[in-house]
Amino acid sequence: MDGDSWGWAGSVRSFLGLPRHRWEQSLETHLARLMRMAPSQSQREAWMDEHDILSLSLRELSVVDQAILEWGIAFEYELPLEGGRRPDVVVLAGDRLVVLEFKTRGVATAADVDQVRAYARDLGDYHAHSHGRVITPMLVLATGRGSHDLGDVIVTDAPNLGHYLYERRGDYSIELDGWLESDYEPLPTLIAAAKRIWSKNPPPHVMTALSAGIPQALDYLFGVCRQSEVERTASLAFVTGVPGSGKTLLGLRLVYEGTDLQGRAAFLSGNGPLVDVLQHALGGREGRAFVRDLHKAIVDYGRKGRVPRENILVFDEAQRAWDRARVHQKHGIDASEPDLLIQAGERIATERSDGWAVLLGLVGEGQEIYVGEEAGMEQWSDAASPPNATRRWTVHCAPKLAPIFDRHDVKVADVLDLTVSLRSRRAEELHAWVADLLDGRLAASARRATAIRSQDFTMYVTRDLDDARRYLHDRYDDEPDKRFGLVATSHDTKLLPRSGVPNDFQATRRVKYGPWYDAPRDDPLSCCSLDSAVTEFGCQGLELDMPVVCWGADFTWSGTNWNMNPKRRRDPVDDPQQLLLNTYRVLLTRGRDGLVVYLPPDPILDTTEHALLAAGLLPLPESIETYARATA
Repeated sequence: MDGDSWGWAGSVRSFLGLPRHRWEQSLETHLARLMRMAPSQSQREAWMDEHDILSLSLRELSVVDQAILEWGIAFEYELPLEGGRRPDVVVLAGDRLVVLEFKTRGVATAADVDQVRAYARDLGDYHAHSHGRVITPMLVLATGRGSHDLGDVIVTDAPNLGHYLYERRGDYSIELDGWLESDYEPLPTLIAAAKRIWSKNPPPHVMTALSAGIPQALDYLFGVCRQSEVERTASLAFVTGVPGSGKTLLGLRLVYEGTDLQGRAAFLSGNGPLVDVLQHALGGREGRAFVRDLHKAIVDYGRKGRVPRENILVFDEAQRAWDRARVHQKHGIDASEPDLLIQAGERIATERSDGWAVLLGLVGEGQEIYVGEEAGMEQWSDAASPPNATRRWTVHCAPKLAPIFDRHDVKVADVLDLTVSLRSRRAEELHAWVADLLDGRLAASARRATAIRSQDFTMYVTRDLDDARRYLHDRYDDEPDKRFGLVATSHDTKLLPRSGVPNDFQATRRVKYGPWYDAPRDDPLSCCSLDSAVTEFGCQGLELDMPVVCWGADFTWSGTNWNMNPKRRRDPVDDPQQLLLNTYRVLLTRGRDGLVVYLPPDPILDTTEHALLAAGLLPLPESIETYARATA
């Protein structure tokens, strides 16, 4: 049978009895509807190989066991809201699923294996009828010889396909119509989520997002806002969270989903690239209304003394707020950013007739990378205390922040601490792995890396940038909405430019962040061109499906610990080595599907390669044989 979200689906019995030209016509119609294009000659040939191999295998199996005729089968099943991603075939083999991806070449690549693994992973994560079932990803090489059982992925030639299908079957049947019509709710990127919020379509509440506690935190914060309005009080709230836990998404949702708060809340960000990307994604006037530049607002509130027109101000990266010296240097104002925002909140509560204010700060962990950001959260306690503040501020925060605000009326709430990373949703230990790695605990890192890879988060290292490029183009060849790009340290301004990574100041200032993150893949300004790079300043708070982390000579392994050589700066820095550590913390936590670390082929990085391999990264494989050895 035909459908809007698949090329053809039915029982194995129906498939084997269907004339091939009618099956092919169904797939053509689906491709035209989905991609608005006719199949190429190579696509037609691939379909014919797929049909011939699969029909022969299923006929042979049905002779052995007629129950196989009742299996369900779906061709070109489109993963909803995933930009046209679709595995070649999904077989409902009893109460189990087998995801088949066919390749016309005779030798598999790591990209092929990781692609079919990702299809199976996402069906298990986001497809309600598939959740909790045994799912086997299987790569079929039409012209290959021999097979490899990689544990979680089967790589097989055509003659052995039937054997592996039968081996992976289950005992009970899945009702095909119910499976085809099942909800599929992927976790969107920040950019996609912002677009949906603006169009009044909330992001889907998938299992991971619910377990991360975002709805509970939102409910608590809506309650704080309503209570402050009723009691005409001033409240200061903080949401803490690990990198990628959805803090920015939560802030955007608070501003734009509270039906009784519309027009009374603003989202401010000091992250210039994030502002550029969201404004580009949403377009023009709407984008500028959706998110605003924090530093411009600071000037309005501080130097010009303006009263914000909103009652609720949400601002991200509160722990990175500029101290008094940095604000004075940049704006000529003798106050820190927390001082100026608290003063703005007091003007809201004092000079406006409704007389209430809520300031919500989103607090990351260990990602201070700019000069003037090292003072941390203590600035907020000082700013909200006399004589700086004239009103009594009630503070709402997670338990770990409570000691900082011991001079205040503190309301402690566990739900204000987001502990699960959504960006690397299949690698919830990623931030801990990064912490172990940067602290030099390589054995502990390796143990965590094994757990992370078991959640289908790929982690590779390579000394050849072209190999990384080939891997990414192959991996996402059929997935046009996937984003991948080069991210690099700003501290190494010599080795990386010599190694083909344009991370110098002039090169990175030419990057237009909006199109870099959001433009179509064939746009030369897109990150997917893999010929421009952003540094930690251009990727903090943003994400890619697969970043290439370009490692520099600023952070090298001595054999027992890390040698750190941070960039010299004109401005005074309290702890330059901490800024460098946080640079790599940012770079290593940008990926949703995984990461590839690129080490330039310079002898100075040889021991660093050994350290990263000891910490659990796998060498980017050149063939399926090396892949099998690396993952054994």
